[in-house]
Amino acid sequence: MPLVAALLAASVCLPHAGHQRLEGVVVARTFAGPPNFESVKAGDQPERYWLLRLPRPICVAQDPTDPDTGEGARNLREIQLMFQPSDFARYRPLLGKTVIAEGAFMSAISGHHHTPILLEGAKLRKR
Repeated sequence: MPLVAALLAASVCLPHAGHQRLEGVVVARTFAGPPNFESVKAGDQPERYWLLRLPRPICVAQDPTDPDTGEGARNLREIQLMFQPSDFARYRPLLGKTVIAEGAFMSAISGHHHTPILLEGAKLRKR
């Protein structure tokens, strides 16, 4: 691929709105939760979340219809997966596996959100 074409392809962002389909590896990580969302060692509650680790970075455009909570992001290598509580047991066999994840993007809006963009209503299937 010529350099100009490669640069143009790299600058194209996925739309923030609408249905998304991504491929990656499902990983689990522990983050610091309440009260300070800074350090489990310093006494914050541990919170375990699942992420989709992408094979290459992606860009998500800002949502023009919702600029306050539809922020975009560049160079995303991981996206937090948002499930229903019952989904964790169903998807547990997919931890560490390459999957196709489908859902809708949302921007992080709380201390419980650990990536700038999350995949809400995520549905997973083995690749």
